[in-house]
Amino acid sequence: MTKKELQQLIAQGEGYTIEFKRELNADLKKEMVAFANASGGYILIGVEDNGTIKKLKIDNSFRSVIQQHASECDPPVDIKMQEIDDVLVVTVAEGKEKPYRSTNGFYLRVGPNCQKLSTAKIIEFVEKSGRVQFDERVRKDVNFEESLDASLVDQFMTSAKIKNVFQDKVHILSSLGVVKQVSGTRYFTNAGILFFTTTPSSIIKQAQITCVAFNGTEKVDILDRKDFKDDLITNIDSGLAFLRRHLNEASHIKGLKREDVLEIPLVALREALVNAVAHRNYLETGAHIMIEIYSNRVIISNPGGLPDGLTEKDFGKYSLSRNPVISDLLLRAGLIEKLGTGVNRIKDLIKEAKLPEPEFHFNNFFAVTFFRESAEINQIKGGAKSGAKLTDRQQEVLNLIIDNNQITKTELAEKLGINVSAVQKQIENLKQKGILKRIGPKFGGNWEVIKVV
Repeated sequence: MTKKELQQLIAQGEGYTIEFKRELNADLKKEMVAFANASGGYILIGVEDNGTIKKLKIDNSFRSVIQQHASECDPPVDIKMQEIDDVLVVTVAEGKEKPYRSTNGFYLRVGPNCQKLSTAKIIEFVEKSGRVQFDERVRKDVNFEESLDASLVDQFMTSAKIKNVFQDKVHILSSLGVVKQVSGTRYFTNAGILFFTTTPSSIIKQAQITCVAFNGTEKVDILDRKDFKDDLITNIDSGLAFLRRHLNEASHIKGLKREDVLEIPLVALREALVNAVAHRNYLETGAHIMIEIYSNRVIISNPGGLPDGLTEKDFGKYSLSRNPVISDLLLRAGLIEKLGTGVNRIKDLIKEAKLPEPEFHFNNFFAVTFFRESAEINQIKGGAKSGAKLTDRQQEVLNLIIDNNQITKTELAEKLGINVSAVQKQIENLKQKGILKRIGPKFGGNWEVIKVV
């Protein structure tokens, strides 16, 4: 490793493959076995949490202690040591004899942390998931240079606040665990394809998010459907935009400002969607991550139940990632606040919003169900008239207004394929029924759907 490569590792910060240690301490064995049980990584001894280098006396005695720690692991961990500018770089190879154990137990790298596992859990984890996880698998069938989208790398580095010490982005991708070199040739891993190629679903066909909005409470009448097939981060943004488009907003006045708040907290929806992307079983090719919007609920689901080694009893208490590299990249990009906290964060946000508690389902799929409480709007949109009988055309006009309360009569006419005077007639009928009224001026105002008694 060169001095510049070390600077790049420090600039990236701690993560799935990088650990900073201020000084030599008893935790070193734990870090070694955690990396050996995962994908390997770098332990930078002499680096503070904030990236500051602390000058250590690195001599043969110091090195001997570190080598002894590695030898005392069971089985011994394969390491290499290199001193660069008062930092000792300990390179830990991915283990070939998993699982590895330190004197204090079994550990696994989860994002930037080491998580202790019981013997039974880590054996079950290794047996079921195999030697190499899906997101870590090297794709020799994909041409790296042709498929790389450099703009996605730039966007990721900006969101992850990674400084580019090198002009060559490949070094950064390698240290993130998404590019591997085999016999002198660079290849993407599956994680690299999912994050840094323009159309990953052309390579990994199951890598898409399907969004469907239904009219009512059953899977019968589809109002809207979208299939998003871009990189994972773009797919998450698109999924959230779909949710915003089909859920209702309420206006709240805070001080002198008006805030539009989604009926289900957007942060809770984002946590559920990011969780689905991070933990889905990408080996399951016959199903997609789904966002389903009904008049009374929203369901976000992904193929694959709880990750191997995590029981329903442990759900919400511990974090065990099915796709550790994907989880690390989402964490670096700021889409995960802290590994293992998403479920409790969802519950807290829903409780603060005074909504019914969400439901979590585990089987071959993992699903989160959020319940909508804007009942009057949802019932009208779903076709329940609450005593006010509507024609099919009036229902269509009302649904479009609920989706966009600033829609113009001209826009309504275009969407419905009728003339403006016909739209005006339907609006007048809705006003007479006490369902609709106009707020504000003719230009710049908005529609308001009134509670039907």
